[in-house]
Amino acid sequence: MQSPSRVAVLGGGSFGTAIANLIAENEHDVRLWLRNEERAAEINLQRVNSQYLPDLVLNERVSASTELAEAVKGAEYIFVAVPSKSIRQVAALLNKTIDKDSVLISLTKGIEADSYKLMSQVLAEELPGFPIGVMSGPNLAKEIAEKQLTATVIASESDELVAKVQKLLHCSYFRVYASHDMYGVE
Repeated sequence: MQSPSRVAVLGGGSFGTAIANLIAENEHDVRLWLRNEERAAEINLQRVNSQYLPDLVLNERVSASTELAEAVKGAEYIFVAVPSKSIRQVAALLNKTIDKDSVLISLTKGIEADSYKLMSQVLAEELPGFPIGVMSGPNLAKEIAEKQLTATVIASESDELVAKVQKLLHCSYFRVYASHDMYGVE
C-alpha cells in the first residue's frame, strides 16, 4: 500500500462522486469540490450525494467543499469531472489556486463548443506546464459505486503520471489500463 495522497475531485455529479469514493476507499484523502452548498453539507453530514448516487454511502475520507482554493490546496492529484461547458471557466479559476506540483486528470467527456478542442487541450491552454492525463471507460458511475467489475484507461504523455494514477485507482473491482494515446482515449 502506498502512503496516502491528497486528492481533489472537481465536480460533484455521479462520476466525480463515484471516483472520489473509490479513491477514498483506497485510503487516500479526497476533497470533492462542488458549487451547491446544500449538497456539500449533505455529503459532509449524511455521507451521501442524494441527487446523483443516493444509494452510495460515502467513505469518511471524502469531504466536500464549495471553495475551490480549499479543495485543491495541497492536492497531488486533481481529477476534473465538471461538465464540458464549464471546464474552461473552472480551469481558469484553478490556475489561480493550484499547487505547482499538482497533476491534472480529465474525466470530462466532450468537445468545447466554441473552439472544437478536447478537454485536455482546454486544460493545457488554461494551465500550461502541468502534467495532464485523461481517463475514459468502459465504465459508468453507477457500476463503480456498486463495485461491479469494470475497467478504465488512463492516458498521458507521462509514464510517471500513468503509473501513479493506476496505483491510486486500482482495486479489486476497478482495473486501470495504461495508454499514451490521449487523443484516442479522450
